[in-house]
Amino acid sequence: MKSNTIEGMLNKIKWLSNEEELRRYEVVILDRGETSGTKVIRLGGNVKILRDRLIVGESTIPMHRVIEIRKDGETLWRRNASLRG
Repeated sequence: MKSNTIEGMLNKIKWLSNEEELRRYEVVILDRGETSGTKVIRLGGNVKILRDRLIVGESTIPMHRVIEIRKDGETLWRRNASLRG
């Protein structure tokens, strides 16, 4: 899997980070239920990273809704703005 894809980046983070390091990362997702249209999710033990989706508690988030990956507030990966709906 390529490390420049959403899945590749998140899998690299998952396998190379311990629990404390993992909590330094967050993903920004499209969320129509939020006023801003986006929602920030901090990674950690409550987040499962699968090939095509994230599972956060009882919620399933398809990878196509991930628009940004950050570590300590710094953007590591951002979806091309022209691809957003």
